[in-house]
Amino acid sequence: MSYLEIKTIKGRKYRYERTSYRDGNIVKHKSKYLGAVKPLNVVSNSGRKPILKSRVLTENELNFIAVAIKNSRSFIKDRARIIKLSSEGNFVKQICQRLKFDNKKVGKIINTFNKDGLKIFVRKKSSGKPRSITKEQRAKIIEWLNTHPKKLKLYFNNWSQNKLSKFAKKNNIEVSPSQIARIIKQDEIRYKTKRSKMYSNDKNFLRDI
Repeated sequence: MSYLEIKTIKGRKYRYERTSYRDGNIVKHKSKYLGAVKPLNVVSNSGRKPILKSRVLTENELNFIAVAIKNSRSFIKDRARIIKLSSEGNFVKQICQRLKFDNKKVGKIINTFNKDGLKIFVRKKSSGKPRSITKEQRAKIIEWLNTHPKKLKLYFNNWSQNKLSKFAKKNNIEVSPSQIARIIKQDEIRYKTKRSKMYSNDKNFLRDI
C-alpha cells in the first residue's frame, strides 16, 4: 500500500511516496523522494509583465498632488488623479475605466512619474521657432491656395491647411498647417478681394486668422 507523505525539514516541505509491505510477519516501510512542495527554481508570474504602479509617494509629493487635483488646468489635474489612484493600489486598467483615459497614456504617466517625480507636472517647452520659408516659397503657397486642386492633379476639390501642408512638403517646401494659417493672416490684405478664389469649403479655414 502506498500513500503520499509530507515531511518538513529545516522549515521546508518535501514530498515522499511511502510504501508499506510485509516481510514474513514483519511490516516494513520504504520511502521514495518526490521533490519539494515549492521548488526554489519556480518563479512566480513567470513570463508576465510586472504590475505597473506608482512608487511610494513622499510627504511633499502627497501634498502637491492633493492640491494639483483641484487645479483648473486639465494637464495638471489629470496627471495628479492618475498618480493618486495608482498610489492607492489601483491597476492601470482600473484607472482607465474610472477616468476614461487611454491605457497607453496612463502607463506612460506612471512610468514617467516613477522616474522623474513631480517634473511630470511641468509642460515641456516647444523645440523652438517653426522653420522659416522664403518669399518665393510663401508666394508659391498663396498661388496654390488660389488654384483649384484638380488643376494640380490632386484627387480632392477643396484645400485645408493640412492638405496644403502635405502638398507643399511633396514639392520640397516644409511648412506646417499653423504656418499656413499665419501666412493667410499676414497676406490677407493683399488678396482680400480674391477670397472667392480660395478653394476651401472648410468653415474654419479662415476663421480667427
